[in-house]
Amino acid sequence: MPRDFKSFAEKNHEVVQENKDKLSEYQEILDKYKDLDRNSLLSQLMKEAARLKSEGKLDEKSLMSLKNTIEPFLNAEQKEMLEEIIKMLK
Repeated sequence: MPRDFKSFAEKNHEVVQENKDKLSEYQEILDKYKDLDRNSLLSQLMKEAARLKSEGKLDEKSLMSLKNTIEPFLNAEQKEMLEEIIKMLK
């Protein structure tokens, strides 16, 4: 899986074109979290999820939308991890 959007864009041109206005936002997010270890990343994810839930911005529908958006780009191990994360967030 590419760790930067230049590599991602080269491999996923259609997705990039559909989300062109969000690319810089996505790159900023990746840059913010790219050096965190797994435990730190999960901790940050749980904090952000709690904040979004309290604001009414995170529900099962949005989780499924996220899953459906990113799952095609994941390998089997990453898909399994995504499932675990989604279960934790519900």
